[in-house]
Amino acid sequence: SWQAHGGTQKTYELIYQLHTGEGLWWLGLILGVSALSVPLMGATGVTMWWQRYRAMPRIADNSGAQSADTVILVGSESNSTWGFAKALHDALREAGQRVHTAPMNQLATQYRQAKHIFILTSTYADGDAPSSANRFLARLDRFSDSDRPRFAVLGFGDRQFPKFCQFAMDTQDALLAHGWQKSLDLDTIDRQSTQEFARWGQTVGQLFGRELSLAYTHKHPPTQALELISRSDYGTQVQAPTSILRFGPVSPANRWARFAQRVGRKGLPRFEAGDLVGIVPPGSPLPRFYSLASGAKDGFLEICVRKQPGGLCSGMLHGLQVGQRIDAFIQPNPDFRPASGKHPVILIGAGAGIGPLAGFIRNNTHKHPMYLYWGGRDPASDFLYEPELGGYLADRRLTELHAVFSRVEQGAYVQDRVLDNASQIRRLIEDGAQILVCGSRAMAASIMHALDAILATIDLDVRTLERQGRYREDVFGTA
Repeated sequence: SWQAHGGTQKTYELIYQLHTGEGLWWLGLILGVSALSVPLMGATGVTMWWQRYRAMPRIADNSGAQSADTVILVGSESNSTWGFAKALHDALREAGQRVHTAPMNQLATQYRQAKHIFILTSTYADGDAPSSANRFLARLDRFSDSDRPRFAVLGFGDRQFPKFCQFAMDTQDALLAHGWQKSLDLDTIDRQSTQEFARWGQTVGQLFGRELSLAYTHKHPPTQALELISRSDYGTQVQAPTSILRFGPVSPANRWARFAQRVGRKGLPRFEAGDLVGIVPPGSPLPRFYSLASGAKDGFLEICVRKQPGGLCSGMLHGLQVGQRIDAFIQPNPDFRPASGKHPVILIGAGAGIGPLAGFIRNNTHKHPMYLYWGGRDPASDFLYEPELGGYLADRRLTELHAVFSRVEQGAYVQDRVLDNASQIRRLIEDGAQILVCGSRAMAASIMHALDAILATIDLDVRTLERQGRYREDVFGTA
């Protein structure tokens, strides 16, 4: 006799096939490839965890959040503020305090023992929260209303930028709006000044009735010697001298070592277009940062630098001759680069801001849609990357180029060209486009206003795109 299997047996057979791939060759292939990828995923996962672990600051004798007398919260983008926080932590411990130090994003819902909270924070980009503090204001809403400690905010920034210590100001305003009481007025540190930090420490010491010595000097990462291998100069005729500088590793004295270096592209640190190179100019303890227009796989380190009046670093770089050297280090900037995937990318810049944008286009080997809007002064003098951009258009790494110049008849600025193409930009954004903006702060502000006007008709704005990770800025002042 014969009887068909019931639903239970059929379900079992289906599950068996899904697990083994038996009778489904294509599924077996997928399962096999997936199994082979497990060791790779495991190894890369451990590597990423280890890198994050090593990057975390080390705070010795860090008391628990609920047992501490004093809490220090830190807002930092590149970990530079943590050194100052550690100096404060150690000084307060020596003063007999139980101290808990943590990122601002780890604000607890209450602190049972704490009488004081010190908030040390930098500001990211155009007045935004740094990465370790971007959830602080939301967490503040969940803080218990009872027994709030008194607070003091210390902001870190650079006075040459219009929104100097803006996030520190926003933090104090938010705390006051939630009913917190401050123990000290908002104070600020310009360019990581050791003297200003020590002065603030004396003020903090008065809260505890004793002298508090805060001594800390920020140390930048170890530098590497690089030599200038080529330069292209533009803009002298329009009073905007700008140079595209390419650096390589210092050539070894041995001929065979030089050959091995060229073949293996050895000697360069790891970096991608959009990352930052830190260069310490003569006569200054602080590095200046420039956006990279190349990746390490290109075999050279490239930056685009405009000479600024009185700029220590830009003046030094413009004076370099081929073969001369600089000492530099790399600072990753993973938030400023095109997202993976096939969505369109809109690149907007002006002047030397074209550097990283040209790097993104150079590395667009899969030829995803890329649209460049860029503004200069005169095409006869400062059309940066003109030959390269022509080549990128020809091989479709660049979909469209919209260049505009201000010192020609009927001149205009890049924001004008963006508005002229409002319908196309609106359509690209509706298709999921990402926008990357690089240049001066004034230019970036004009672009933001133009895009807000374009997006208003579809109930969008730049801040919404920013929250979605589809709008990124890399803006700068003088250097």
